[in-house]
Amino acid sequence: MDINLTQGALSSGIQNVKIDNGVHNHYPHVYKHLIKTHIGSITFNPNQLRLVVETIAKNYDEIEQYPKDFSGISIESKNSINNLSQSFYDQIIARDYEPYFNELDIFFRERTSDDLQLMIGKIAKSLNKQIQADTDSFRSFELLLTSVESALLDDQFVYLEDKEDSIALFLYYLYANCFIGRKTKEELTC
Repeated sequence: MDINLTQGALSSGIQNVKIDNGVHNHYPHVYKHLIKTHIGSITFNPNQLRLVVETIAKNYDEIEQYPKDFSGISIESKNSINNLSQSFYDQIIARDYEPYFNELDIFFRERTSDDLQLMIGKIAKSLNKQIQADTDSFRSFELLLTSVESALLDDQFVYLEDKEDSIALFLYYLYANCFIGRKTKEELTC
């Protein structure tokens, strides 16, 4: 569409402006399905995240039967560079969720042919990109993670009611396994 703009009585000239009224679908219809956290501008697709959480929730009791000692990189260094308090990690993540990370990892690997693997990869890339771009909006990384959890629950409450543990397990798993958040030097070399 061409539009002619006249610049007023004292100035002479006409400016032609082309406006593209075409549809801009980088990802067809995806933008209308995104939600934003309440504090920062972390935006994500709640439908994809809900599907993964529902899959975890269906198998949560089975995963919870096999707690393991989960150790790897220096979690203290990771927490420090991501501004996640060590007390939150020790009292919440390590005590209540970390023992099940290994079983969750096995659970995901067993579903390599499922769309679940692809969805997890998309979620991790999308969340990590948003997190890297907007960590300054959050006082701490635990506030960022709980904000994502709250936004997901607000948007998908009908489907995810009583699945808060599965949401937290998945988000903390993504963090502890270096899918989201800043990476330590050891993680970058992996």
